[in-house]
Amino acid sequence: MNAVAHMISRLPPEAIRRLAALRPPGPGAAAAPHSALDVEQASARVLERWGGDLCGLLNALTRGELAGLALGVSLEAAAPRSPALRAALWDHGAALERGGADVSHAVQPRPIVLGGHLVVQAPPRGLYPPSADWPRALPAPRAAAPPVDEPDTLDDLLGAADRAIGVRLGARGADKGAWGQRAARLLGLVERSEPEPDWRGDVEIKTIPVAREPSGLWRVVEDPAIAMSGEPALAKLQRTLWLARSGVGSHDATVVSWYLLDWDPDIARLARRYLHERPKGPAGTTARAFYLQRRFFAEAGFLATLNGPDGAR
Repeated sequence: MNAVAHMISRLPPEAIRRLAALRPPGPGAAAAPHSALDVEQASARVLERWGGDLCGLLNALTRGELAGLALGVSLEAAAPRSPALRAALWDHGAALERGGADVSHAVQPRPIVLGGHLVVQAPPRGLYPPSADWPRALPAPRAAAPPVDEPDTLDDLLGAADRAIGVRLGARGADKGAWGQRAARLLGLVERSEPEPDWRGDVEIKTIPVAREPSGLWRVVEDPAIAMSGEPALAKLQRTLWLARSGVGSHDATVVSWYLLDWDPDIARLARRYLHERPKGPAGTTARAFYLQRRFFAEAGFLATLNGPDGAR
């Protein structure tokens, strides 16, 4: 049974029309006027958009709509918060999809709750350091030990990334790029003003801010900048070493982990889907840059390297 169709059929007409009127993601996408569609048309539009995305549908529902839907499918709606309702409704929908059969996580991956919403973590598809426990613990402080010279090989570069884990980066100050520059120095990189990738024209180094949920799971807290407008943004993602950076205390930060991600057709699809352009800088700036939406990091396997590969949690 299609769980999304089942749940749409139990939503009130006003909720269906509201969902149908939501603007789809992506440039140039237009929202439909709230009153432009009748319930049948609205239901078809909602099913077309979320027919294969139960998490997306549940994330789009308000707290009242979630509670009403839980009652409509005979679930207890006593949970006071939207995240618990979303999780319970996903369990219900997943059971309908399985039809009583046992299936692996590879066939039906179970989402986690981050920022109050359901997130499906794709398995890692690149290299990352091992961990004794999942989710990863905040690393203990360690002394900086950058290489004397720029690493000669990729293994040397990843070894330097290992040694950077736990190093405190110090107060950032007014320069928003200071932590990224300090992390790059820990890897022994030579600062260049050329548009090619940071390490020997082969690997781009990017830090990405992460934070822990009360549950202990890690999430990406903001869309990272990839390149200024006019620069070849996709070229920066051909081979990227992502350094997960977390705040510690009120003015400090540290490297939590790393993830080496190589370009392939799936990453190309995700990059083109989630790369977007917006202003960069203070209010009133004319500068623009390309950013990656946070959802990229769930679908590209980055979050799983922090929270645990499928089956490890």
